[in-house]
Amino acid sequence: MRRNQEDENPIALGTRKKIFGLVEANPGLHFREIQRRLGIATGALQYHLDYLMKHHYLKTQRQGKFLRYYNARVPELGARQPLMNALRQDSLRKILLFLVSKRHATTPRIAAAVGLSTSTVSWHLKKLLENGLVSRKTLKGASVYLVRDKRAVGDMVKNYRASFIDALVDNFVNLWDESGKNAPGAPGSVRSFEFPKLA
Repeated sequence: MRRNQEDENPIALGTRKKIFGLVEANPGLHFREIQRRLGIATGALQYHLDYLMKHHYLKTQRQGKFLRYYNARVPELGARQPLMNALRQDSLRKILLFLVSKRHATTPRIAAAVGLSTSTVSWHLKKLLENGLVSRKTLKGASVYLVRDKRAVGDMVKNYRASFIDALVDNFVNLWDESGKNAPGAPGSVRSFEFPKLA
């Protein structure tokens, strides 16, 4: 009887319902983060994730060494999925949020703000460039980086604020809200932000 019920509704089982609900509310989580938040044993979690994928409740996207999970039933992210993938990584999130607060910045300036080495920041910027999330231009002989779509970054961080569990995100969203730049019809520039020191 239970097997028939599961076949009719794959998320009828409490554990799978929790997993699906977590991914639905927090798109782009990877295996270890799901496990950390729900406290499910590795084997059991893998079984349930595979089951939910088999029944087309979840889908995955590979990003480097991480396999990120998404709700397969709502194509809400679409072209913005690479942005969510980036925001799920602490270092990339810091870089993006810093760049949203500036017109542009050099690698050393970004590194000083986010507390990473210039070589590490360079590596992350290369990934962001490849995914079309930032652009690079030369200004007075120096390479500077800027976010391609500040509004998209700000709105996504605001919409999924609770899923990041990050004080930096909370500070950013407060600034985003206070600035009024996310109001309908407002300009896309957020250069007036005073971004908190991240180091």
